Amino acid sequence: MDSNSSANFDLLFDPQTIAVFGSVKSNKIAHQLITQLSGGGYPGSILAVNPKGERPEGFPAIPGFPQVEALPHRPDLALICVPERFVAEVLESCGQAGVPFAVVFTSGFSESGNTEQELRLKAAAERHGLRLIGPNCAGIMDTRSALFASIEVRALPGKTAFITQSGAVGGAVLALAESRGIGFSKFISYGNRVDIGEVELLDYLVTDPATEVIALYLESLQNGRELLRTIARVSLSKPVIIIKAGRSRSGLRAAGSHTGSMAGSDEIFAAMIRQSGAIRVAGIEQMLDLCDGFSNLPPMRGARIAVVTNSGGPGILASDRAEELGLEVRESEKALKDQLKDFLPEHCAFTNPIDLTVEGTREGYRRTLEAVLDSEYDAAIVINVATPFLDSSDLACGIAEASAGRKHPKPVAAVFMAGAIVERGIETLKRNGIPAFPTGERAAAVLSGMHTYTRARRILSGRTILPNTNRGGAVAPAHGPVLEPEVLSFLEPLGFTFPQHRFIIEEDQIPEATAELAYPLVMKVVSPQILHKSDVGGVLLNLEDEQHVRRGFTDMAGRFADREFHGAMLYTQVREGLEIIAGIKQDPTFGPVVLVGAGGVLTELLQDSALRIAPFDVREAEDMISELRVARLLSGYRGAPALDRRALVDLLLRLSDLAARYPSIRELDFNPVFVQPRGVKIADARIILKER
Repeated sequence: MDSNSSANFDLLFDPQTIAVFGSVKSNKIAHQLITQLSGGGYPGSILAVNPKGERPEGFPAIPGFPQVEALPHRPDLALICVPERFVAEVLESCGQAGVPFAVVFTSGFSESGNTEQELRLKAAAERHGLRLIGPNCAGIMDTRSALFASIEVRALPGKTAFITQSGAVGGAVLALAESRGIGFSKFISYGNRVDIGEVELLDYLVTDPATEVIALYLESLQNGRELLRTIARVSLSKPVIIIKAGRSRSGLRAAGSHTGSMAGSDEIFAAMIRQSGAIRVAGIEQMLDLCDGFSNLPPMRGARIAVVTNSGGPGILASDRAEELGLEVRESEKALKDQLKDFLPEHCAFTNPIDLTVEGTREGYRRTLEAVLDSEYDAAIVINVATPFLDSSDLACGIAEASAGRKHPKPVAAVFMAGAIVERGIETLKRNGIPAFPTGERAAAVLSGMHTYTRARRILSGRTILPNTNRGGAVAPAHGPVLEPEVLSFLEPLGFTFPQHRFIIEEDQIPEATAELAYPLVMKVVSPQILHKSDVGGVLLNLEDEQHVRRGFTDMAGRFADREFHGAMLYTQVREGLEIIAGIKQDPTFGPVVLVGAGGVLTELLQDSALRIAPFDVREAEDMISELRVARLLSGYRGAPALDRRALVDLLLRLSDLAARYPSIRELDFNPVFVQPRGVKIADARIILKER
């Protein structure tokens, strides 16, 4: 689209004049929008546009006009709530009048199967360079400019921008956030995404001074690779928190290869999260917790946390959850213990968690937290399990005093439990910029997410996401099915290593072939009709001499005569090494993806695998291997020799390059790959090409 770039979205979020299209009767959406705009203190001009030129009920100062052409000046933003059959016509009129932005609230388009009408909206907008949000959306908000062009509850001011594909989820987030006092800089519900989507919005928000945190709710993706690049760029300066619907594998199972079945859409999305530096959460409460933490707490510089509590049980639960999430709940060092013993009663626990007991006071919390924050710990969880005789507000003051004015601030996540007796304490905490969470486990999850982001940003700063690669090589097979001899002829010049091998078509080739190979041998049937050879008895192992080879070849030729028997591959049998699966899949959203995992008989048993979107660099390949449970075996296990991890890294890099350079390869399987003390050997290779 010929567009104003995302850099010009300032006018979308801070328009001077807004035209609202649709019936302005009190029970209509257009009237609700005018009510929202006026009630939120929008400082600009509001113009009502409807066939009769009526003024909105209850707003006599807002003028009504019958059409765009009658407006006294060009609006910066059009809010469109007319029936579905009139939307394209209104967009055409707005485009002709030079309106730069429009938000279409009307539903009944592609979400209802009416794709043709939705394409008309896109075409009308494109003709005039009009940028469009929607249709079928809940609108936009900007709390700084007092723009509440939405049918949802007005957002409180805050530092988080929330982008949502679902208006209903957006409304639920806003309502829950309001009850917790969590605010937003911007809210964007983009619905069917006929034009403006998450990629452009992220590009804009990364430079928005009012936004420090970005949260996304996604259901479907258009260009996964561009989203990956954009999130990685944004994550260098601002955390991106994502909820992705559609985690289950139902309806998403791939057929044809192990790689295809193991690389489902959610697994690939998870790989995008790892590579981009985003933080994925399971639901709304976890997202809001993290938004609250990132908005109000200083960065996590390390993983060491202290738990300060007045009750042992909740402190232990918080500690357990923190360690599960990768944080370190180390025992307090002697210097800290000695310092605490100077002012705390001797019946307190001085290790970690540090338990002040129910006798914990404002002074006790303050001095303990000061000592903790001056020590080796990188952050603290402070828990108050209240009883009616404790003043929760007074204890909150002690926590706030310890956190305030520090030269090198550290995150302090508070947990005040529970109900009405801690409400005043929570209000005190919030006034002092200290987020309060319902449980220690949720506080631990926030600190873990913040630490994950700190680590990811450090890694991203030294990486190129989806780099261009060109390592030279052979011409890809032009059509399928690709038989095993062709697979080897294609891959060997690219540096992929296989055991010694020969392809035999006739029995009289066996003496020459076996003379060049070391026994024992493996024989595999070659047929375009047989994909999974072992399932039909198409693989023979431990062939010890020429007689066994002849007998096996004769048997295969007879059994598979009616299945286009082309011959057999002979390999020197590999008997040592760790069995690994590696492969490629072309994903419709993210493009080429590389998988590595436990191979051989362990493939389906362990489901131990790692994925990355290709191409990637050596550090990403190293990270993939480190994610595997079987990676420990590479270093040598219980006296076994160390295996060639560097050769496995090189294999993944070659697959990454291959996947990026040959999009005609739909799937590729290496299973098993034997990782040996020196090098790797690919014992079986299979390629499936895309259909023309």
